Amino acid sequence: MKTKPPRQAQELSYSSHRESIDKALSSPGIRSDKKTHINCGSSARMAGNVCANVDQIRRQGRWNNITINGAYLTNLSRQLVRSMAGLPT
Repeated sequence: MKTKPPRQAQELSYSSHRESIDKALSSPGIRSDKKTHINCGSSARMAGNVCANVDQIRRQGRWNNITINGAYLTNLSRQLVRSMAGLPT
């Protein structure tokens, strides 16, 4: 039996990326000006929830300190949020 080689991932152009996200958002009626960056904030917060430190998150997203603190992470301390959620601090 012959097996097919795994498909190679292809890089999306900016316009293709934006267009596919626009279609996905417009279908349920979601409007956003930040179509290509819509997942950045939630992925930064998810990384913070699993105890990645801010420097790791900042490097992964290629953000400077002002951008990551002002746009993606909350101003609440991680220890406070974890203790309020009943998680170990």
